[in-house]
Amino acid sequence: MALTLRSSTSFMALVDSKTHRASEELPRMLAFDVRKAAGRPPTLKASRQDVIQPATLLQHAEQAAAELLHGPPAAHGAGTARVPVYVMLPLDTVSLAGRLTRARPLNASLMALRTAGVEGVMVDVWWGLVEKDGPLRYNWDAYAELVHMVERNGLKLQMVMSFHQCGGNVGDNC
Repeated sequence: MALTLRSSTSFMALVDSKTHRASEELPRMLAFDVRKAAGRPPTLKASRQDVIQPATLLQHAEQAAAELLHGPPAAHGAGTARVPVYVMLPLDTVSLAGRLTRARPLNASLMALRTAGVEGVMVDVWWGLVEKDGPLRYNWDAYAELVHMVERNGLKLQMVMSFHQCGGNVGDNC
Protein backbone atom coordinates (compact mmCIF):
# COMPACT_ATOMS: atom_id res chain seq x y z
CA MET A 1 0.00 0.00 0.00
CA ALA A 2 1.36 3.43 -0.89
CA LEU A 3 0.31 6.77 0.55
CA THR A 4 0.65 9.70 -1.83
CA LEU A 5 0.67 13.36 -0.83
CA ARG A 6 0.31 16.00 -3.50
CA SER A 7 0.91 19.71 -3.25
CA SER A 8 0.19 22.58 -5.53
CA THR A 9 2.61 25.39 -6.23
CA SER A 10 -0.23 27.79 -5.50
CA PHE A 11 0.28 27.03 -1.80
CA MET A 12 4.03 27.65 -1.92
CA ALA A 13 6.09 30.78 -2.31
CA LEU A 14 7.97 31.12 -5.59
CA VAL A 15 11.21 30.43 -3.72
CA ASP A 16 11.39 27.89 -0.89
CA SER A 17 12.70 29.63 2.24
CA LYS A 18 14.74 26.62 3.42
CA THR A 19 16.41 25.43 0.24
CA HIS A 20 16.31 28.72 -1.70
CA ARG A 21 15.18 26.84 -4.80
CA ALA A 22 12.43 27.90 -7.14
CA SER A 23 9.16 26.03 -6.73
CA GLU A 24 9.50 24.53 -10.22
CA GLU A 25 12.56 22.61 -8.98
CA LEU A 26 10.78 21.17 -5.93
CA PRO A 27 8.97 17.81 -6.10
CA ARG A 28 5.20 17.93 -6.46
CA MET A 29 4.53 14.49 -5.11
CA LEU A 30 5.82 12.48 -2.18
CA ALA A 31 5.06 8.78 -2.03
CA PHE A 32 5.40 6.73 1.13
CA ASP A 33 5.72 2.99 0.71
CA VAL A 34 4.17 1.68 3.91
CA ARG A 35 4.56 -2.03 3.19
CA LYS A 36 6.53 -3.84 5.86
CA ALA A 37 9.83 -4.98 4.42
CA ALA A 38 12.17 -7.24 6.35
CA GLY A 39 13.60 -4.87 8.97
CA ARG A 40 13.48 -1.93 6.58
CA PRO A 41 11.79 1.39 7.44
CA PRO A 42 9.17 2.78 5.05
CA THR A 43 10.68 4.45 2.00
CA LEU A 44 10.03 7.94 0.76
CA LYS A 45 10.24 8.88 -2.90
CA ALA A 46 10.00 12.38 -4.33
CA SER A 47 8.94 12.89 -7.91
CA ARG A 48 8.29 15.77 -10.30
CA GLN A 49 6.13 13.73 -12.63
CA ASP A 50 2.39 13.95 -12.32
CA VAL A 51 1.23 10.39 -11.73
CA ILE A 52 -2.50 9.77 -11.73
CA GLN A 53 -3.42 7.18 -9.13
CA PRO A 54 -6.53 4.98 -9.53
CA ALA A 55 -8.08 6.62 -6.47
CA THR A 56 -7.64 10.02 -8.11
CA LEU A 57 -9.34 8.78 -11.27
CA LEU A 58 -12.25 7.54 -9.17
CA GLN A 59 -12.55 10.93 -7.46
CA HIS A 60 -12.57 12.70 -10.82
CA ALA A 61 -15.25 10.31 -12.10
CA GLU A 62 -17.39 10.90 -8.99
CA GLN A 63 -17.02 14.68 -9.35
CA ALA A 64 -17.99 14.49 -13.02
CA ALA A 65 -21.03 12.35 -12.17
CA ALA A 66 -22.08 14.81 -9.46
CA GLU A 67 -21.72 17.67 -11.93
CA LEU A 68 -23.92 15.86 -14.43
CA LEU A 69 -26.48 15.09 -11.74
CA HIS A 70 -26.66 18.54 -10.21
CA GLY A 71 -25.35 20.60 -13.11
CA PRO A 72 -22.58 23.14 -12.97
CA PRO A 73 -23.04 26.16 -10.73
CA ALA A 74 -25.11 28.77 -12.49
CA ALA A 75 -23.29 31.86 -13.66
CA HIS A 76 -24.61 34.94 -11.89
CA GLY A 77 -22.92 37.61 -13.92
CA ALA A 78 -20.89 38.14 -17.04
CA GLY A 79 -17.47 36.86 -16.05
CA THR A 80 -17.83 37.71 -12.37
CA ALA A 81 -17.48 35.33 -9.47
CA ARG A 82 -20.56 36.18 -7.41
CA VAL A 83 -21.79 34.43 -4.30
CA PRO A 84 -25.58 34.14 -4.02
CA VAL A 85 -26.82 35.86 -0.86
CA TYR A 86 -29.94 34.75 1.01
CA VAL A 87 -31.40 36.91 3.78
CA MET A 88 -33.24 35.34 6.70
CA LEU A 89 -36.73 36.72 7.27
CA PRO A 90 -37.81 37.49 10.84
CA LEU A 91 -38.88 34.50 12.92
CA ASP A 92 -42.32 36.02 13.38
CA THR A 93 -43.01 36.47 9.65
CA VAL A 94 -46.09 34.29 10.19
CA SER A 95 -48.08 35.28 13.27
CA LEU A 96 -49.59 32.98 15.89
CA ALA A 97 -52.94 33.62 14.17
CA GLY A 98 -51.57 32.01 10.99
CA ARG A 99 -51.30 35.22 8.91
CA LEU A 100 -48.36 37.16 7.51
CA THR A 101 -47.30 39.85 9.95
CA ARG A 102 -46.70 43.27 8.44
CA ALA A 103 -47.38 42.13 4.85
CA ARG A 104 -46.99 45.54 3.17
CA PRO A 105 -43.66 46.40 4.86
CA LEU A 106 -42.49 42.84 4.10
CA ASN A 107 -43.31 43.34 0.41
CA ALA A 108 -41.40 46.64 0.39
CA SER A 109 -38.44 44.93 2.07
CA LEU A 110 -38.46 42.17 -0.55
CA MET A 111 -38.38 44.81 -3.30
CA ALA A 112 -35.43 46.52 -1.62
CA LEU A 113 -33.59 43.21 -1.22
CA ARG A 114 -34.05 42.41 -4.91
CA THR A 115 -32.77 45.87 -5.86
CA ALA A 116 -29.73 45.29 -3.63
CA GLY A 117 -28.88 42.13 -5.58
CA VAL A 118 -29.97 39.54 -3.04
CA GLU A 119 -30.61 36.10 -4.57
CA GLY A 120 -33.41 35.11 -2.20
CA VAL A 121 -34.77 34.86 1.31
CA MET A 122 -35.04 32.11 3.92
CA VAL A 123 -37.95 31.61 6.28
CA ASP A 124 -38.63 29.22 9.15
CA VAL A 125 -41.80 27.16 8.67
CA TRP A 126 -43.10 26.69 12.20
CA TRP A 127 -44.85 23.34 12.30
CA GLY A 128 -46.74 24.35 15.42
CA LEU A 129 -48.38 27.15 13.41
CA VAL A 130 -49.12 24.98 10.39
CA GLU A 131 -50.74 22.19 12.44
CA LYS A 132 -52.14 24.31 15.29
CA ASP A 133 -55.78 23.35 14.66
CA GLY A 134 -55.11 19.72 15.52
CA PRO A 135 -53.36 16.62 14.22
CA LEU A 136 -53.47 16.25 10.44
CA ARG A 137 -55.24 19.63 10.06
CA TYR A 138 -52.83 21.85 8.15
CA ASN A 139 -53.08 25.56 7.41
CA TRP A 140 -50.50 26.63 4.82
CA ASP A 141 -52.28 29.86 3.80
CA ALA A 142 -49.74 32.31 5.24
CA TYR A 143 -46.80 30.42 3.76
CA ALA A 144 -48.55 30.16 0.38
CA GLU A 145 -49.08 33.94 0.44
CA LEU A 146 -45.39 34.39 1.26
CA VAL A 147 -44.38 32.14 -1.65
CA HIS A 148 -46.44 34.24 -4.08
CA MET A 149 -45.06 37.49 -2.63
CA VAL A 150 -41.47 36.28 -3.01
CA GLU A 151 -42.16 35.09 -6.58
CA ARG A 152 -43.69 38.45 -7.54
CA ASN A 153 -40.52 40.17 -6.36
CA GLY A 154 -38.28 37.88 -8.41
CA LEU A 155 -36.52 36.26 -5.45
CA LYS A 156 -35.87 32.65 -4.53
CA LEU A 157 -37.21 31.15 -1.31
CA GLN A 158 -35.64 28.65 1.06
CA MET A 159 -38.04 27.18 3.60
CA VAL A 160 -36.65 25.53 6.72
CA MET A 161 -38.95 23.20 8.62
CA SER A 162 -38.82 24.09 12.32
CA PHE A 163 -40.34 21.57 14.69
CA HIS A 164 -39.08 23.18 17.89
CA GLN A 165 -40.64 26.04 19.82
CA CYS A 166 -39.59 29.52 18.79
CA GLY A 167 -38.15 31.72 21.50
CA GLY A 168 -35.55 29.46 23.06
CA ASN A 169 -32.50 31.00 21.40
CA VAL A 170 -30.70 34.31 21.86
CA GLY A 171 -32.30 37.02 19.74
CA ASP A 172 -35.55 35.14 19.12
CA ASN A 173 -38.38 37.65 18.82
CA CYS A 174 -41.39 35.37 18.94
